[in-house]
Amino acid sequence: MDQLDIIKQLDKNINRDSALDVLLQIDGVFDNINLYAYKNWMEGEIVDGPQIEKYWVTLTIMYPYKKMPDPDGAMRIINNGGKVYFAKDELITAAKLKTPDDIDHEGDDRRPGQPATKKLKRPIWLVTIELPRQFIDSITSDKVQVDDVSIDSDAVEDAYDNGLGDDDAIRSDL
Repeated sequence: MDQLDIIKQLDKNINRDSALDVLLQIDGVFDNINLYAYKNWMEGEIVDGPQIEKYWVTLTIMYPYKKMPDPDGAMRIINNGGKVYFAKDELITAAKLKTPDDIDHEGDDRRPGQPATKKLKRPIWLVTIELPRQFIDSITSDKVQVDDVSIDSDAVEDAYDNGLGDDDAIRSDL
């Protein structure tokens, strides 16, 4: 996990209104199941998602290693139909320049034009949460924007109702 990847994901979410709506809906789900009553669940930062699929909405949250969220909170999500995955990882960040020795003379291809600094690796927890899409109210709106593509959900539902999503219908068009 690199700090630049997190920044890019946050920029994507800011420019996507539907992503912010979905994140607010996910927060509402967490609040309704009293997830925030469990230790450290409020300490996380969103690093990936929301990824909206046909039946699931997926979100990855990063926690400092010493502030791992209480696994009993994960059981609340699981008992309400969700899925939770815990993983250990490292967050790569740039160190502050305090002395000339802090400059990394090899450079950094990912940060052109920036002074090269030594990298710090900090241990973190990544918690990936998959929620059933039925819990997210705003996804059922008429238009949804997914990764800069506007989708008319009514048209998609009509297509499935007319059998256009069946394997036979797809093969007959080829």
